[in-house]
Amino acid sequence: MRLRYSKADGTQMEFELGERPVTIGRSPEADVVILDEKVSRIHCGIRYWDGDFYIKDLKSKNGTYVNDRRIDVAKLKPGDRIRVGSVVLVFEQEGPPAHEEALEEVEQELARGKGYSTILREIVRSTDESAGVSALRARDTSSGDEPAIRIKTRRRQAFAEDEGQ
Repeated sequence: MRLRYSKADGTQMEFELGERPVTIGRSPEADVVILDEKVSRIHCGIRYWDGDFYIKDLKSKNGTYVNDRRIDVAKLKPGDRIRVGSVVLVFEQEGPPAHEEALEEVEQELARGKGYSTILREIVRSTDESAGVSALRARDTSSGDEPAIRIKTRRRQAFAEDEGQ
C-alpha cells in the first residue's frame, strides 16, 4: 500500500506503507512531512493492524479527514482520500506482482480442468512465438512413481500432480 500526493510546487510524491507505523505532519521528525501552516507538527498517524491500515488523528488543531469526513480513527480502503491541512493524500493499493498474476492464471486454468502438461506446452509455445527463437524442450525424467511436474502455490500447501494431458 502507498500514499500518493502532490507537494505545493506540484511535485508528485509517493510513500510506501508497511508494518511500521507512519506519522504525517509539519515537523521534520514526521515520516511524511507536509509543509502547510494548517498541518500540526505531528498531525496524524497510519498503522498496520490485523491485516488492515488504520489512520488516527493525533489531536491536530484542524482535524484529519477521510473522504471529506472528519475522523478520530478510521480503517483505510484503497482509493480513500485523506485530507491533512490543504493537502490530499490518496491511499492506493499496488497491483499484484507479475508472478502472483501468473500463479492465479494457472490456478484458474487448473480449475477449468486443464492439465499441467497442456499449460506448460502453451507457456513454451507463447514464449517461442514472442521471442522468435526455438526454446529447449523439457523431458519427463520421472521414474513413473513421481509426478513429472509439481506446482506449489501459497494458497495450497499440498502439491498437485500432473494429470497426464
